Amino acid sequence: MRKIPVILTLSLTLLLLLGCRTSQRQQQDVKINGKGFGIDYAELLVMEELDHGRTLCRILDPWRTGRIMVQYLLVPKNDAGWNAEAEEAMTMKYGESVVVRTPLERMTITTSCHIWLLSQLDALGSVAILCDSVFINASNVKAWMRSRKPNGEAMVLDGGTSSKPNIEVLMAGNTDALWFSPFENATLGNLDRLPVPIVYCAEYMENSPLARAEWMKFYGRLVGRAQKADSLFAAVANRYEKLSKNAQNGKKILVDLPYGATWYVPGGCSNSAQLYADAGFVYPWADDKHSGSLSLSKEAVLAKAQDCDIWYIRYMDSQKDWTLDDFRRQNTFFDKFKAAQEGDVWGCNTAYSDFFDITSFRPDSLLESFIKGDGAFYRKITKSR
Repeated sequence: MRKIPVILTLSLTLLLLLGCRTSQRQQQDVKINGKGFGIDYAELLVMEELDHGRTLCRILDPWRTGRIMVQYLLVPKNDAGWNAEAEEAMTMKYGESVVVRTPLERMTITTSCHIWLLSQLDALGSVAILCDSVFINASNVKAWMRSRKPNGEAMVLDGGTSSKPNIEVLMAGNTDALWFSPFENATLGNLDRLPVPIVYCAEYMENSPLARAEWMKFYGRLVGRAQKADSLFAAVANRYEKLSKNAQNGKKILVDLPYGATWYVPGGCSNSAQLYADAGFVYPWADDKHSGSLSLSKEAVLAKAQDCDIWYIRYMDSQKDWTLDDFRRQNTFFDKFKAAQEGDVWGCNTAYSDFFDITSFRPDSLLESFIKGDGAFYRKITKSR
């Protein structure tokens, strides 16, 4: 396997919080000369079907316009014509690629959203090692984990955390790929010792919820579930578009909480900002041109969003759901905001919510929850009783 000069995150927390530079991406600069493939929303993913069931996939660099972060050549394991000569011919035609023999049968997965997607594609049997398993809250995945045999090949190994993976377990796991999420200016660290392809999961940097979700077409082809992935995405996109077409809200929205002295809010070109717009909300940073997070002071957020009508927060408390008193005790600064004063604050307790498991690839479910206020992910925080 050729080593890839690609940056890679070792911290899920930084992945969620790090501010990212704006990039205007143009797929026409990185076309592949093969049979057309239907990518309708994603801007960082280019896929082409080639002869013999092979697929060429390019992941565009979210932080460097016009550059390719990594190119994969998916080659079916039953491709009898694949040999050194065929690989050399493909390299001459398309450039250096990481060859991935599909379907993948033993994988290391490091994030809860991807393990949940695999559950929807009936591909959990291909998961051999799992990182950050303590943060998985989706009931169907937790039930699957409990069902695994305590010994033998069917057991899913604990790969440690995404911020500090157990390299010994990963080396001994005999997997054929590792899925991980890249971010700007990180290093590969010990993971470059692994003798397997790394699947770079950069969908979180897409500019819209459907663009992010469309990456399931790529992941489905990795595990031999192309048709199922295409059908699932078609259903998600159709439902999302219908919901957004009828969304009428008009409320000014504020999201999340400060992290120490810094308040990270989604950039105006992020998939989160697009979802707020599709739900009918007025987002204070909608005119911003960043696709990642903005690192702001509390004062800067107050100046922009003091008059917010509604406030959505995520917090982790394994003991209880917060009341308004609990929320206000976190920081007296919160009372300066209109939504806090009027008690229109909605909370998602990530200690048990399946928010991070589901919403990346089912943005239609999150959109519906925002529109209806049904409490599926966020519940209105009530006063103490």
